[in-house]
Amino acid sequence: MATAEHFPYEQGLTDFNRTVAAAQREIALQVEAAINAGNLNLAGQRRLQLARVIATLDQLGAYVDPTARQLVADAYQQAAARTVDQITALNITAPEIPGAFAGVSTEAVAALQRSITGKLTAARDTVGRQVDDIYAREGRRIALRAILGADGSPQAARRQLALSLRQQGLTGFVDKAGKNWKLDTYSEMVARTVTREAVAQGAMDRMASHGITIARWSTHGDACPICTPWLGRLVSLDGTTSDFDGEAVADLGSTPGVPAHPNCKCTLSPVATRIEQIRRELAGVGT
Repeated sequence: MATAEHFPYEQGLTDFNRTVAAAQREIALQVEAAINAGNLNLAGQRRLQLARVIATLDQLGAYVDPTARQLVADAYQQAAARTVDQITALNITAPEIPGAFAGVSTEAVAALQRSITGKLTAARDTVGRQVDDIYAREGRRIALRAILGADGSPQAARRQLALSLRQQGLTGFVDKAGKNWKLDTYSEMVARTVTREAVAQGAMDRMASHGITIARWSTHGDACPICTPWLGRLVSLDGTTSDFDGEAVADLGSTPGVPAHPNCKCTLSPVATRIEQIRRELAGVGT
């Protein structure tokens, strides 16, 4: 049975996540300091404070976008290389179809890179809009209290807002279930998910380039309820095989997908014993 695998690229995820978390803390401190200064009713001050936050977000993007693109490329290539080793270990004759892998790998990696940077950019843009809204609301509140001569402590109100920001963070994404993701936790989830998708795609593309159409889903103890029904099962990469040596083969297109969800740890490994017999069966020879 194939088990969930770890790859060298995952070491780079640690630095990636630390960098985003540090930027999240820095932005929260900038927002809190601006609120506590109590001058956000002045348009010039709001623009100045917002510019500082945007500069931090831009600096973050200058680091994480190229880093994310490299992590995706590394994940794809490392998985493809490991799949070649697995194919070799099967002791079968499954030569690579000339040019097959090179023909798909560049396009596949580019598409995954666009996916990850698009999500990360959208999250940063969301935070920037949020900060702008926070500053505008705070400025209006300060101005209104001044006009009305409202009693109470503006300092206490600011402290409460600053506390809420520290506790809740700045939302970078709201999912379909209405869950708010902070910039750092969302970015980490995106990085882990898309790089794992690159692992799956790299493995499948490499299998396909060797004419292998059946794979086995990995097994691991901490699998989620979504993936648990598929652990250890055979899947058909092209949907043309339903049985192999008496074992049912599921159509990969009918599964939850690989990866199936954020932070999925599942992988696929090639199943190619008696590869020539499989090819004859698929072609209808001897049936």
